[in-house]
Amino acid sequence: MRSRIHILIAVLVCGFSVMPARAQTAAPAGVVVSGVIVDQSAGVIPGAAVTLLGQAGAMRSTTSQADGTFSVDGVAPGAYVLRVELSGFETYQKPIAVTQEPSPPLKIAMRVATLETDVTVEADESADTFSTSNSSGETMRMDSEFRSALPIVADFFMGVVTNFFYPGAQGAQGASLVVDGIEGDQIEVPSAAIGTVRLNRNPYSALYQHPGQARLEVSTKRGRRSRYDGILEMANRSTLFAARNAFATTTQDLKRGLVQPTFGGPLPGKKSSFFFTGQRHIHDESGIVNAETLSGPVIANVPTGHDHTSIFSRLQAWPSDLNTFIVSYGFSGHDFSNRDAGGFNLAERGIAAEKHKHTLTFSHRLLRASQWQNDFLFGLINNEDHAGAAATAPAIDVSDAFSSGPSPTFTRATRQSFTLENTARYLGHTGHAFSFGARLRSDRVDAFDASNFAGTYEFADLKSYAAGTPLFFRINRGDPNAAFNLYGANGYVQDEVRVRPQLTLTFGLRYDWQSMVNDKKNLAPRFAFAYAPENHKKTILRGGVGIFNDDLPRSAVERSLLVDGIRLREVVIADPSFPAPFSSGADVTPAPSKVSIAPNIHSPSLSEASVSIEREISHRNWITAEYAWFRGTHLFRSRNVNAPFPVTDVRPDQNFLNINQVESTAFMRSQALTVTWRGRVGKIFQPYAQYVLSKTTDNTSGMFVIPANSYDLRPETGPSDADARHRFNMMGVLTLPRGFQTGLVLSVTSGRPYDITTGLDDNNDTLANDRPAGVTRNTGRGPGFAQLDLRLIKSIAVVHVDDAAQRQRRNAIELMVDVFNALNRTNVVAIVGDMSSPFFGRGNVAAMARSVQFSLRYTFRR
Repeated sequence: MRSRIHILIAVLVCGFSVMPARAQTAAPAGVVVSGVIVDQSAGVIPGAAVTLLGQAGAMRSTTSQADGTFSVDGVAPGAYVLRVELSGFETYQKPIAVTQEPSPPLKIAMRVATLETDVTVEADESADTFSTSNSSGETMRMDSEFRSALPIVADFFMGVVTNFFYPGAQGAQGASLVVDGIEGDQIEVPSAAIGTVRLNRNPYSALYQHPGQARLEVSTKRGRRSRYDGILEMANRSTLFAARNAFATTTQDLKRGLVQPTFGGPLPGKKSSFFFTGQRHIHDESGIVNAETLSGPVIANVPTGHDHTSIFSRLQAWPSDLNTFIVSYGFSGHDFSNRDAGGFNLAERGIAAEKHKHTLTFSHRLLRASQWQNDFLFGLINNEDHAGAAATAPAIDVSDAFSSGPSPTFTRATRQSFTLENTARYLGHTGHAFSFGARLRSDRVDAFDASNFAGTYEFADLKSYAAGTPLFFRINRGDPNAAFNLYGANGYVQDEVRVRPQLTLTFGLRYDWQSMVNDKKNLAPRFAFAYAPENHKKTILRGGVGIFNDDLPRSAVERSLLVDGIRLREVVIADPSFPAPFSSGADVTPAPSKVSIAPNIHSPSLSEASVSIEREISHRNWITAEYAWFRGTHLFRSRNVNAPFPVTDVRPDQNFLNINQVESTAFMRSQALTVTWRGRVGKIFQPYAQYVLSKTTDNTSGMFVIPANSYDLRPETGPSDADARHRFNMMGVLTLPRGFQTGLVLSVTSGRPYDITTGLDDNNDTLANDRPAGVTRNTGRGPGFAQLDLRLIKSIAVVHVDDAAQRQRRNAIELMVDVFNALNRTNVVAIVGDMSSPFFGRGNVAAMARSVQFSLRYTFRR
């Protein structure tokens, strides 16, 4: 591992210090006209066509670079008209006078076009083709108009986009979500607040901690300075048009409603704007219980509820052409009723839960005359979670048959996060796009976990339950409170160098630090290139290599502080009496169990290397083929370091029963071949399709999952839980005559693996996860998944304006019908691998059957 870092650092040093010098050529006679092109928010605009028109008809043209700069050499003194054009922006045109004296760089601010009719799902077409930060064929870019044409409803946006994530690139806490520069694990803003979404942009960027294949970048909307925009959207889904779930006997109750108002525009003075949106999403449906009890099968629809309320507001000010200030506030509240009911959990296991999140951010962008751009970000986040209540009686779990009694879950947590970030970029004319930055983060966590204070009986099968002979009784005792602080910091430096017009190299170095991990050698060097072997630039070869370090999740720290064997003790009794576990003379103060973090724990490291060929097969149609290789080391897993020795059945530390230690000893190997098609079929169809052939092997199913034998980890090596050999995903919008549109989302994957166990505890480690002799982890393979969602849209213009200059003053109504799981295919969620279960080899939970939703969206512009 360290040798790989040293090699990559050496490459970076060579790149920064001995970059091949460009050949010196005689400067053409004349004057240099240069400048930088920005949008209304002072963001740089690459790819704009810049033209100088002389009085005698002479014309000189160029294109703005990745940093927004442009330069026209050898311009003779005289009067010219400077014209800047780019799709989606108003054409900029201004007379300029060129003299013999060198003039300072121009700053050109372009306005967004007032009429936006094109729907796009693509990489930034304006971006520099040969920049390593942009791939025309592979980077997915969705704007709000394309997204609104897809059958995606509010809270389910992430479920669609994550289909395009590569599982092998995800970290310990899943995919990386970046909303307006702040990393998190969920998108909590209303769907109407989401402006642009990008996936797999600049996969080796040193700015980010995680690779692009598992990183989603979201930019929220802002109010315009030129007009007022508003949207009112309403949606309804009911049982009337819903199909019956495959595991239910009757159609489940279903009522989903959405109300989402949006409004934004200029504030007095035209130097500031506002944006506001709110969302109320009600999910009243049913959890489907599919279990087996002593009385026989239990199949029932249990009413469940989930209400989601969210708001997002944003103020943006431009006190000058070089300054932009943004203040935003967001709130997200989730309220659940009968959560967890369904599957093997009977109705009484449902709990109430709440999740509330407040987010406040402040950012400032400054563009200096010296061509430096500085971005400052400050963020505050407050999370409050509540789940369950104190149980009044022990719970009963019969392994993969049924779970009854009150839920043992009873948790509360409050977390305050503080983020401070600053990034600087150089936008000069030296052929370098240089940037560096740093981020500080502080988390304060106050946790309360009184789960399982009433205890839980665990039975191996229905026969044991009928005989009243449980395998174990578990109960927690002690103080359920814990509070702690976490601190983190990172910094990066990166240089994107245009070596030749058709060759770009990017060198980056990143460092990550976390207070709870003693491993301080977390350097992450990265390198990427983009090269066009042909002069016509239709084919581009891209590649890169890099190291990505991960953090220790807060949940590991929280559990180790709570269940430490002193403050809170987990008591496990094997072969207890039932229903009174201590009545048979069992020790009333047995040795406790605890959770700990290994003292030598390391930060997980993911190494990635990839190479791709991108080809523009026709106008605005790209095919990309990429091979990627991933290697994960020091991944998190848990191991019972106090399990009984295989021969003597004696535990190493007699003061404790189990010591579940979080370690960084797991690994992952993955490789994938990805083919992506993005573009347009005429003016009718706009697709983004991706096929992935992959194989992922690892030796852990999660940070808190204990292996079958903690002293022999070789059988744990097997297919990853998310190892689907074939995956095909497609999104597309079909434009039809008379104001109709059809959007589709298609997802098809081959089966994922599942573990096969006996349901017994033959090695006396108090876990019934032993496997049959010779069977390794994830030997089974489940069925595939396929789902097609469709949306039909009819647009009606309320006000028709013939004058093109006034078309921005328009109102429109869109009537929408969505059909989810249009083919009504049964998609089993998981396969039961417990050989003692009556459900062994089959599933008991399926994804939602076909349902139909009706929506109305009213849009106005003033």
